[in-house]
Amino acid sequence: MQPKGYILCFGVIAIFGCAVEICYLFLLSDYAIFPFWGHRKTGVVLFWAPPRGPWPPEGMKLGGECVITYDRKQLRRADVVVFHHSSITPKDLPWKHFRRSDQLFVWWTSDSPGKVKRDLGLSLGELRGFDNGFFNWTMTYLHDADVVRSYGYRGDLLNDVTKGKSAVDDIISQKKQVSMWMTDQCNGSQLAMMRESYVKELQDSGLKLDVYGDCLGSHNTAHPSEQEMKSHKFYLAFEDAFHCREYITEKFWDNALRNDMVPVVWGPIKDDVLSVAPLDSFIHTDDFDSPAKLAEYLQFLDKNDDEYRKYFRWREDETMTDEKMIFELKEKYPDIEAHQRSANLCQKEMKNTGYKVIPSIVDEFFVRNKLECSEYT
Repeated sequence: MQPKGYILCFGVIAIFGCAVEICYLFLLSDYAIFPFWGHRKTGVVLFWAPPRGPWPPEGMKLGGECVITYDRKQLRRADVVVFHHSSITPKDLPWKHFRRSDQLFVWWTSDSPGKVKRDLGLSLGELRGFDNGFFNWTMTYLHDADVVRSYGYRGDLLNDVTKGKSAVDDIISQKKQVSMWMTDQCNGSQLAMMRESYVKELQDSGLKLDVYGDCLGSHNTAHPSEQEMKSHKFYLAFEDAFHCREYITEKFWDNALRNDMVPVVWGPIKDDVLSVAPLDSFIHTDDFDSPAKLAEYLQFLDKNDDEYRKYFRWREDETMTDEKMIFELKEKYPDIEAHQRSANLCQKEMKNTGYKVIPSIVDEFFVRNKLECSEYT
C-alpha cells in the first residue's frame, strides 16, 4: 500500500474513533447531554453550596442508594442538584444554557420566610426573580414540601427516649428548678422585643426563670450543661419567627423534649404543633389570656407533681408507638391533621418517574404564610 493509502486509512480510523467517542459522551455515558435511551439514575446528589457549619463529608451515602457530592464537575451526572437559599440570588441563577432534561433542581431552606428575606436582603418583589420554573422541588420543614426536612417528629422522639413509669419517676426526681429560657437574640428587632416583653411579664408575675444568654440582663452562659437543663421543669420554646406555618425548631424538639422538659410554646400556631408533637406534651401561650395567667398556671404545676406528670403520659406507656399516638390524637382532636413520616430526598428521587416545576418559590414559600411571618423580623 502506498504511503498516501496508509495516511488515508489512519485518518479514517481516527475520524471513526472520534465519532464513537463523541457518540458515547453525548448519547451513552452517565454524562450524556442527549441520552440515547434516557438517563440511568446515578444516585448522585449535588449540593451546590451548603450553608456554613458541619456537614456530611464528600462521598457520604444518603438513604442507602445515593451519594453526596459538592463537586460541581459532577453536575451532568447528578440526578438532583440542591440549592440552599443562601447559595444563589435571582440575578445569578446558574446553568441557563445547560440542564439535563430529567434533572431535579431543589430549593432548600430550614429557615423561616423572614430569616430567608434577611439573608438574601431582598423584598418579595425582588424574590420574584425565582419565578421562572427554575426549581422542580422544595425541601423545607413544611409537611407538604416535595421533600420534608423538619426539625423533629413524634415518631423519631418516641424511638429515642426511654419510656415507662420508672423513666418518668426518674425525670420528676431530677426537677429542682422551675423554668429556663436560652437565647442570644436580643437585637432590638420588632420580633425580639415581642418575645422579650412576654418573658419579662412572666418574670414580673412571679415565675422563677433562669435566663441563659444575653437577654434580660442575664449573666449565665448561653450553653448550660445537660444536667442543668434537665433540672428544670419548663423550657420557653419561644421561636425566632411568629405565626410561620409549621416552623417548630430545635427549641421545641432538642432543647426541651429531649432534655425532659415541658415546652412552653410561643410563635407557631397551636394546631401546627399538635400535628407533629407527642400528645399532651406541651403548653401553648395562646391558651392563656395573658403572661400573668400563664405564670400562674406554671406555678400551679410546679407545686403539683401529679398535674405536672400528665405532660409525660406519652412516655409512661412503654407500648406507645407513632401509629398508636396518631390514633389517640385523632380521637382527641378530630379536626387536626396528624402529619406522618415522609420519604427522604434519596427515597423520593429513586422512586421518581415524573417531572414537575415550581412556578413560583415566592408563592410556594412566602405568600402562603401569614403576613406577620415575613414582616416581623
